[in-house]
Amino acid sequence: MKNRYKFVFGNKPLTLTTDKDNLFMEEVERVAREKYDAIKRNLPEADNETIAILMAINTLSMQLSREIIFEETERELERLRTEKIMALKEKNNQLELELNEEQK
Repeated sequence: MKNRYKFVFGNKPLTLTTDKDNLFMEEVERVAREKYDAIKRNLPEADNETIAILMAINTLSMQLSREIIFEETERELERLRTEKIMALKEKNNQLELELNEEQK
């Protein structure tokens, strides 16, 4: 279900169509305002377009960093799964050998 979330950012009224609820979007709005204010403090001469571009680039940078970390975590998880499966197979083989020895 699509949600139309309306708010004013700067002096610009905006409407976002999203699948997120209002509570989530209020948090997004809050974070956006914080990021905007932080950039504006550091670059008081920057116009709104420049701030918007910097916010977008910062967001994409964070997203890329998180995707890299996620991929590294997925690789490590796969390595650990493989390691565990190999250990279980080895244990199973050992138990089969012991069982065969007992049956002789």
